[in-house]
Amino acid sequence: MNKNFWNEQIEKHWKLAFLAPMDGYGDSAYRQSMKRIAPHIYCISEFYSADGLVHSKFLAGSVLPHKEIEKPLIVQIFWKDPKKFAEAAKIIESYGVSGIDINMGCPAKKVVRSGHGSSLLINEQTAFDIVKALDESTSLPVSVKTRLSFDGNQDLIAFAQWLQKAWAKLITIHWRTAKQAYTWKADFTNIYELKRNLDIPVICNGDVLSYTDGMKKVQNLDGFMIWRCSFWNPWCFLWENHLSDEEKKYTLNNVYQPTLEEMLLAMEFHASQLVATKWERKGSLEIRKHLVQYLKSFPGVKEYRKRLVTTESIDETKETINDIRTSFQVSLQKRPWLGEIS
Repeated sequence: MNKNFWNEQIEKHWKLAFLAPMDGYGDSAYRQSMKRIAPHIYCISEFYSADGLVHSKFLAGSVLPHKEIEKPLIVQIFWKDPKKFAEAAKIIESYGVSGIDINMGCPAKKVVRSGHGSSLLINEQTAFDIVKALDESTSLPVSVKTRLSFDGNQDLIAFAQWLQKAWAKLITIHWRTAKQAYTWKADFTNIYELKRNLDIPVICNGDVLSYTDGMKKVQNLDGFMIWRCSFWNPWCFLWENHLSDEEKKYTLNNVYQPTLEEMLLAMEFHASQLVATKWERKGSLEIRKHLVQYLKSFPGVKEYRKRLVTTESIDETKETINDIRTSFQVSLQKRPWLGEIS
């Protein structure tokens, strides 16, 4: 356990790339699928209720165990009671993770109405008390993910400086306000200014399309997060420095475009890990939304997409994937996203 973890990572890697926390997506199988292709990234879990982790051994035992490939793993939690955060920290730390992140940015109405997430931007004292209580209760580094403000009327720099004084070790800023939710066009200007007023690492989040795009936008910041653009596309985390000379020939908008065989292997891995972590029935139902996103439309694949969205077992999933291999055997080394399969 190391409170100086994030500064050490920056000394090693200069700029950090994160898989953003994604409710309903960023489970163990998803994180493993991303790290299999891009082992250099840092994964943040889905966000979990601190209260839920404290009162449900089943929840803690379901979501906190993780594989070696996922490390270093950061677990994100939300709630509004500093004491509950402190209790949850003890449980989280026992699972061998590398850090705890506090969700102070979720704009969902039910979350805000309950006093959690982005509502902490206007309940500042509670926000500071949460960070302080969490820091005092664990040997793990505490980080915060938040937004520019709640509705444009809050002072981001003052808020972040108080989080730093409460011993937050890293802060991630989504460039929108909570009221803007996920609309408007990205502008990181205020985040660059924030970095000039803090001593801790600052990460930007929102509308980062790929590793290359993140490196263009990061400027004086310490790293970036990728969210929706990772759907079906773990290759978005690969920079040109991660590619061989041969692989660099197959990029589009500076993102590596995989062969059909690479896509099928990624689908098999994701499906297998989801079933392994969530059991046959649940895993087979949840994998449907992932599998069809890997396969962008190309001639002849439509019938297999229909089968993938109705799969009910890992054997059925693997059978469909193998049927794709058989049907497109001569095209396995071609790249669908580059239009090479006709």
